[in-house]
Amino acid sequence: MRRRKFIGLITLATAGAGFAAYVFFENFERFAKKIIRKDTAGLKIDPKEVDKFFAAAAKENLWNINFPAHHRQILKWHYYIDNGMFSLPYIANYNTYRNKIVLTFLMSTDFFTNKMDESKQIKFTSIYDPYKTPCANPFSNIFYPEERVG
Repeated sequence: MRRRKFIGLITLATAGAGFAAYVFFENFERFAKKIIRKDTAGLKIDPKEVDKFFAAAAKENLWNINFPAHHRQILKWHYYIDNGMFSLPYIANYNTYRNKIVLTFLMSTDFFTNKMDESKQIKFTSIYDPYKTPCANPFSNIFYPEERVG
């Protein structure tokens, strides 16, 4: 093996190890913020409202309870590596976990109580937990009354 090829392989291995370390040790809150910003790009959300949500989530230890370490790693690796040519294993789990992050955020805001009106500014209310506030159902007929035809 020639010196140039050896140096090239060492450089490639170092870059790969650096990328793996970045993904493995990335702060999960910062990563979840990326997901929320990307998936709710068409909505009017003030970044301060997202920060309020994450402050409340950290206070209630939401990420460690709902997303154990292996779930967080599945999310990160799929987010950074998946593309149109191939996908990693557990793609269904990745989609489920990603949707759970966005749904938890949207359920913690007034988006559904405002009848999913995308033109209104979305405000954070409180972390959605059906066990703490069992009567708060944003999909009830109070917010979406049945419209009669005829």
